This record gives sequence, structure tokens and C-alpha cells, in this order.
Amino acid sequence: MNSKIKRVLVTGATGQIGYNICLAILESEKELIVLGRKNEANFRQEFSLPCKYFQWSNPAKCLPPVQAMDVDAVIHLMGEPLDGNRWTEQKKLEIRSSRINSTKNMVNAIKNSQERIKVFVTASAIGIYGDKGDDTLTESSKTGENFLAKICQEWEQEAMKSTCRNVQLRFGIVLSNDSGALKKMLPIFENGFGGPLSSGTQWMSWVHIDDVVGITMKTLHDHKLTGQINVVSPTPVRNKEFTKLLSSALKVKAILPVPKIALRLALGEMADVVLSSQKVLPEKITANNYTFKFTNLGDAFDSLFNWKESCHDRLFEQQQWTHKPLNEVFDFFSDEQNLEELTPPLLNFKVEGKSTEKIQEGTKIYYKLKIRGIPARWTSLITNWEPMTQFADVQIKGPYSKWYHRHLFRNLAGGVLLEDKVVYRLPFSRYGGNLLNWFIRKDIKTIFSYRRNIIKEWH
Repeated sequence: MNSKIKRVLVTGATGQIGYNICLAILESEKELIVLGRKNEANFRQEFSLPCKYFQWSNPAKCLPPVQAMDVDAVIHLMGEPLDGNRWTEQKKLEIRSSRINSTKNMVNAIKNSQERIKVFVTASAIGIYGDKGDDTLTESSKTGENFLAKICQEWEQEAMKSTCRNVQLRFGIVLSNDSGALKKMLPIFENGFGGPLSSGTQWMSWVHIDDVVGITMKTLHDHKLTGQINVVSPTPVRNKEFTKLLSSALKVKAILPVPKIALRLALGEMADVVLSSQKVLPEKITANNYTFKFTNLGDAFDSLFNWKESCHDRLFEQQQWTHKPLNEVFDFFSDEQNLEELTPPLLNFKVEGKSTEKIQEGTKIYYKLKIRGIPARWTSLITNWEPMTQFADVQIKGPYSKWYHRHLFRNLAGGVLLEDKVVYRLPFSRYGGNLLNWFIRKDIKTIFSYRRNIIKEWH
């Protein structure tokens, strides 16, 4: 094992995979350096973890800043998202340039780093194999011929020119509450339109976000890991099974198959990726004694959606790091009077009292506020009371059918990582609840964005 890695540079840090890897780097007590296209002020708006930041405004055309390369390892995840827009010729150029040219420039920067950098980890994708039907695929399998397969081949070839140990992580479908694949699927399923894609017999190779992080961190330290690595669970499933387990976890029915022609009309060429059958196995990482946290897809979905008691439940999550000490942070959040400071003025939020002298398990807190100008009263019950670790406030009287807000606190990198997890259910959910959710979620984001800015200004 290589224990000399102390400083790690990450690109693509604001993505779901990148953010979770950055968190793991800090948890392992390494120094985090981030490289991104935005100026620092804009970057800090959406990324609160403690790090040194350097701007790389045009990765496809220039080398990264020399100062950023004073590190022991580089994890390069930067790239134009594949989803979102149809693959026009312009979009294809952007996808290719953002991956291949930025990797080429990063490789040249590593060559100039005077051998300080020990390992270069880059992203790739199992799309490199193309559509292979029922064939079992490992790292040594033949690659495909379509657009995405060729992009991945070029991408990996550039990364392999690095002068240090290099690893190319071929990601499968990453499962997390906020990952690209599930983020696209959830609204469809939650609105009752989910179902198998086309025949439903195509293989889907998936991986839980915790294993993405675990495998990435292992590659940093294990010098035996080089070249291409399939980052997938050892248990791929057919699309019908994936759909069935996802709908079960979401407490919805998914019986309407999505015709191939509808996907092609909606997605264009990207439909080929969605419909591809790829039965991929993680041969190399398994041989190097990595123990998967999730090999059962049902368990993976349960870990992501165990908060869901009803198909109408929705989740809002936010994390934020502050330099303040844990006791000071917990004391601030467990004083109900500070809620007024953390709440936007437009809500006219006022605390009217509580049932015990100090907040503890079972305390009731009484508030009044205005929601979109309409006066409302709210009573919360404090549960899960664990000083310095967590507490929850549960609405027992108020405008929502359900409101369960967990506040979690933990030490990280000399400060505290604050986490908010809100599970909510709207009134009259069965009758236009999804449409109403669009407006309410916007309001919730505004409230927590205000809170985030207040915390950022703490000195």
C-alpha cells in the first residue's frame, strides 16, 4: 500500500460523484485541492467543503495552473454531461473536447510535475463496450463502435499516456439520490409513468455511490491497481428487474413499458445508450480484494429510499461545512430563537414558545409564519435527540401532511459538516400533488439557500 498520498487534486468536484469523493478524501484526513472552470466566488456558492481552489477556465485549450499540480494524486472527473440535451453535432464536439482535450492537457501537466504525482485516476464509462446483448463483459472484453464507445476509447488512450501509475474507472449506472441516472428516472416513476424500457430484457450494470467512492479511494493507495477498472456491482440485472425493484422502493406501480420509438423521439442518438445491453462484471477490483457494500439491487434501493413511507413523500437534502467548533454549532441550532435568524424575512417567522425550559426529547415548539402570504401556525415535536450528533423536528400541526427534518452534525477537517434531511408530504397529494410539489420545492430551496448564506457569513 502507498501511504505517501497526502494531497489530492480533484476536477469535477461539484458533480455527485466528485462531491462524495471529495468528502471521502477529507474524511481520510488528506488535503483537498479542487480545480474547476468557474471563478472562485461562484464555485464556493455551490461547494462548501474546505479545500484550496484553482480556476482552470478553459481545460480543452490550456494546461491547468502550475500551482494546482503540487499534489500527490489527481482524480480527473471533469466532462460535459452526456444527458440533458440531444446529441447534436455541436453537443458531440463539446462532449469529446471536454473529456479528451482536458485529459490531454492534464497528462502534459503531470509530465511537468517532476514526478511528484504518483497516480492519475480518470473517469470513463461502461459505454465503451457498446451494446453486447447477453455477453458477459470484463475489462479485457472487446470495445464497441458507437459514438460513446469511441469517445471512451480515446479518453482512456489519452489518460494512459500519463507518466505515473494511471487508472481509468469505467462507471456503470451510479445509484444515488442525486445522480444523473436516477435523477432523470424519479420524476417519471413518481408520476406513474415508469416502466420497462422497450423489451426490458437488456442488462443493466449498476453500482451504489458508496462503492464508487470505496473503489476510487482504493485505487489511490493500491499500487497493484492500474489501467481499466469496471466500477459496477458484481450482480447486473435485466431492465425489467431494475424497474420492478425501483418502483417497489418508490412505493409506486411501474407497468407501462416505454416503446423504443418513444425513446428515440425523446432522446435521439442517446437512446442507443439507454437501450444498450451491458452485462459487465468488476473482475479486476474483485481480484484485488475489494469488498462491495452493495451487491443486491433491492438493498441498494432500500438504502437510498428508506425514508419513503408513501409514494407521495419527497426528500430535500443539503450539506454544508463550517469552520466553527461542534459544541458551538450544536448549541446554536438547538436554540429555537436562532430559527428566526435562519429563516427568510418573507416568511414572517416567529417563535411563540415551547413546552420545556430547554430543548430535549419530546419538547414541543410553537411558531407562526406566512406561507406565500397566508398566515399559518406550526407545532414541532423534537425527536432523535442526541446532543452533538443529531436531532429532528417533526410537524405535528401545520400546513404539510408530513414534515420530518433531521439535523445531523459531525466533525470534519477541523470544523463541522452540517446536514439537513427533510422528508415532506404535501396536502392533497393524490390530487395534483406533483404539480404543487414543483412550487413548494422551489420555496424549500429558497429557505435553505437563505440558511446556507447565513451560515457562510459566520466568523
